[in-house]
Amino acid sequence: MNNRTLTHLIIGAALILCLVPGFAAGQNYGPSLGIILGSPTGFTFKYVFAPTSAIAANAGWGLTGSVHFAASCDYQFLFPQTMRWTDEFEGTSHELKGITWYLGVGGRLLIAEDPDNTNNTDLHVGVRLGGGLEYAINRFGIFLELYPVVDVIPSTDFDFMGGLGFRFYFAGH
Repeated sequence: MNNRTLTHLIIGAALILCLVPGFAAGQNYGPSLGIILGSPTGFTFKYVFAPTSAIAANAGWGLTGSVHFAASCDYQFLFPQTMRWTDEFEGTSHELKGITWYLGVGGRLLIAEDPDNTNNTDLHVGVRLGGGLEYAINRFGIFLELYPVVDVIPSTDFDFMGGLGFRFYFAGH
């Protein structure tokens, strides 16, 4: 089995593992699009399958240091929360919905200028494991995330990705 066939098998297995739990839940919470500011700065897409699972992808450019393009995709485990508190002075109860913590696992592709030779580019493939917090108001979500990355190609290296982002949900979030 050559490397190309192995890569296709891994990608196929990852897609099946990411998609099957959402479809099995039988609920469609829908897609969203937005922007992310950080590493990378660019576009974000998220598809929420069920109250506890989603797939998120980011693609963008880094302009600090060497110029690079980065893309990532993660399966996210969602932990929706509702905050409740009582104002003891007024005697009223309050509730804040729409807060979701998440943990994600996925991968990253990075194409960067070689710092030693600007005529060459480096290809990096890595594994991401991290998480974040999203607050949704109606169809809009604001999120903050941080993902440590361990590159496995071309060599083992450590990096961080993450940022602040905004999303618009097209269906029932």
